[in-house]
Amino acid sequence: MPTIRSSGDIISSISSELADNNAGLISAYDVRHNMEDTVASISRIVASGDTETEYPFYNNVTVRHIPGDGNGLLYVESGIYFPNSSENPSLLQEDPYPGNDAIDHGQLAPGSLLDDDHPQYMNLNGTRSMDDNLGVGTTNWINSSGLENGASDDRGIQFVYQGDHDDLYIGTSGKLEFNLDNTYTDSFHGLAKAWLSFDASGNLPPDHNAPVIKSYYNVENLTKDDTGKFTITFNSGVFEDNKYVALGLSNATSTSGSQEDMDLNTVGIVLRTGNDGPDDVDNPRKLTFVVQNDGNQYIDAQNNDLVVYGYNPGSKSGVVPTVTNNA
Repeated sequence: MPTIRSSGDIISSISSELADNNAGLISAYDVRHNMEDTVASISRIVASGDTETEYPFYNNVTVRHIPGDGNGLLYVESGIYFPNSSENPSLLQEDPYPGNDAIDHGQLAPGSLLDDDHPQYMNLNGTRSMDDNLGVGTTNWINSSGLENGASDDRGIQFVYQGDHDDLYIGTSGKLEFNLDNTYTDSFHGLAKAWLSFDASGNLPPDHNAPVIKSYYNVENLTKDDTGKFTITFNSGVFEDNKYVALGLSNATSTSGSQEDMDLNTVGIVLRTGNDGPDDVDNPRKLTFVVQNDGNQYIDAQNNDLVVYGYNPGSKSGVVPTVTNNA
């Protein structure tokens, strides 16, 4: 019966029993049993697993498939171990790689073994809504191309963190357009920066002598200086300077019960003072609002309206208009 032996024992036996045959001492048995032992021991030697030092593979190992008979399969029941993996510990793969087209994104494990490249995951077709807030940073732009390396900077929209709030920026080449009526704007200079509507007739409680504010925007204070004379103070940071456009209206009477309750009048907006700068915070921007009827009398009227247009601090207004003098 053949004996399963180590490779070293087989080599020693061959060396001793199959020596040079000068003396004619090699028998058929010596040849036969060494060959039988070698065949019987091959599987054990190869399956020992010591292919790194004792029985190394000197060439790539190929498990070749023979078409038609189903042979040539490699069964790795215990897994494949990758000792040179950059992961720590080295990876043991027990499941087959499904291929790029078959990996389910939901099966990717969270934690330290995977990069956190996209904490917010959105379907490519946009059918699933966000589960939480999405931060895009303070230097990135959201636009149609999304090109990197600054190729699409200053296009689209950008969110900039300002300490206690975020400002929304629109790129210089963009505009805000409404599908509802096909209107658009590329600037908010055409919108009023401040307005005020007040009643100075003294007909309203609680103080029948003080003006009563009916509506307002970006106005800090309304002061009655005398009959028909008022000072209006704006909120800080509303205007770049005192060159704003101010429009005033009044009905110049103490009543407004009918469409005839008005008198010919002039609303004067003359003085524009204040600086509102960082070195002059106690000197806010303000204007005077006076109402005078056709008889040159100052009137505490019931309806008084003010609308103001102007530049925000640091804003721009495009190309300066040309001026032509044909006088």
